[in-house]
Amino acid sequence: MNQAIRERLEGIQRALTALHAGGSLMSSASKGTEREYFVRQFLAQVFPPTFRFGSGDIIDTGGSASSGQVDVVIEFPYFPSLPLFGADPRIYLAEGVSVAIEVKSNLKDQWAEVCAKGEKIKELQRDYSGIVPMEHEGPASQVPVVAVGFTGWRNAKTLRDHVEKAPGVDLALIIDKNLFAGETREWRGSTIHKNVEHGENGLAHVIRFLHHEVSQVFTGDLAAMRGYFG
Repeated sequence: MNQAIRERLEGIQRALTALHAGGSLMSSASKGTEREYFVRQFLAQVFPPTFRFGSGDIIDTGGSASSGQVDVVIEFPYFPSLPLFGADPRIYLAEGVSVAIEVKSNLKDQWAEVCAKGEKIKELQRDYSGIVPMEHEGPASQVPVVAVGFTGWRNAKTLRDHVEKAPGVDLALIIDKNLFAGETREWRGSTIHKNVEHGENGLAHVIRFLHHEVSQVFTGDLAAMRGYFG
């Protein structure tokens, strides 16, 4: 990795860890709001302004399932979502969501909660019939799920073991140790089987993963939109 990039990412990691430590004695509601805020601000500063970061429920055209509130949603550009008086929480169409992110104070302690939310998100189906891809094979039918913890397990192998067994989680990051575990996009394709990488430099890996997912940009008419608004 380029030394300047490594040093910058290490600075970001230290800043996020310090922000979390500074709010550790706050109420759980306040801490939850701050965790979302800081992670969204990090993402919003890394990625171009064409992408919108918010929070809310994801639905699909089947109409029988909903994700429940997701901590952070990264939207594809050019797709609608429905706010309440211009603010979060929003209702998101599954096809308009590039990535769903669950943010926790301690990923180890809250892993069961993350997995349950991830499985609900994976029940939703993205229907891209009628879409013409610009250059990639296109997004998978399920929304990718990233789990972020400010603290959690202390080594990457343990984190990998948990991600391998979690059908609802594609990638996990522990900020204070900068650890990651997750499948790479080129390995994933449309299959459920997961080959999971793990190691350090977690922020760099998460940026690469998210960049690939948010780059799945399409042109053409979304036939599935009729299922929502037709």
